[in-house]
Amino acid sequence: LGLPETAVREGEAPAAAASSAPAAGGPGTELGVVQSPPLVHVLDWMLEQSDNVLAEALARQVALATGKEASFAGASAAMRAELAELGLPADQAELSDASGLSLDNRISPGLLTDLLSLAASGKHPALGGMFGGLPVAGWSGTLKSRFTDPTSNRVGQGLVRAKTGSLTGVNAISGNLITKDGRLLVFAVLADATGETGAARQALDRIAAKLVTCGCQ
Repeated sequence: LGLPETAVREGEAPAAAASSAPAAGGPGTELGVVQSPPLVHVLDWMLEQSDNVLAEALARQVALATGKEASFAGASAAMRAELAELGLPADQAELSDASGLSLDNRISPGLLTDLLSLAASGKHPALGGMFGGLPVAGWSGTLKSRFTDPTSNRVGQGLVRAKTGSLTGVNAISGNLITKDGRLLVFAVLADATGETGAARQALDRIAAKLVTCGCQ
């Protein structure tokens, strides 16, 4: 700076500043607290909005809770272990992530309907919480704008609740519905090599709507 050495002198912090600082290792001052919503509300949002990032984060929490690494591999192993513990065929799931974005993921419709049936049975009350988060046809989440056109699909409006899935060439819908005779039915429809997404979704919705009207006699 062009100053002589005698113009610069090392000083000490003002006494007031030094006395106001917390002692090393002592308690600090709490500036604020942020708490997560209850897990069931987080799950509801993830299902309704199809939030892939949140799905991955939840799976890693499952991994940590079961003593596994919070990674893709750890989360995948934890999910398969939970399926097996529930008595479900975990060998029908090849999972590389929890968001469903990996092209290496494989899961059977049978496993999905087995899981949905178990959740609806009441044998594991915590599982039943998933139904509250499933989008309602023509009403909420990723199904808000589906089952609304004046076609035969519209019969499913308000009666179909399902999780959707869409990737390039892959479309799926899984959930539950009320048939015309008032029965609860679980279903899972997965399709690949589907081409145009809009047409694929219409086809899946048509299947779900047909299940509503058939009564499954």
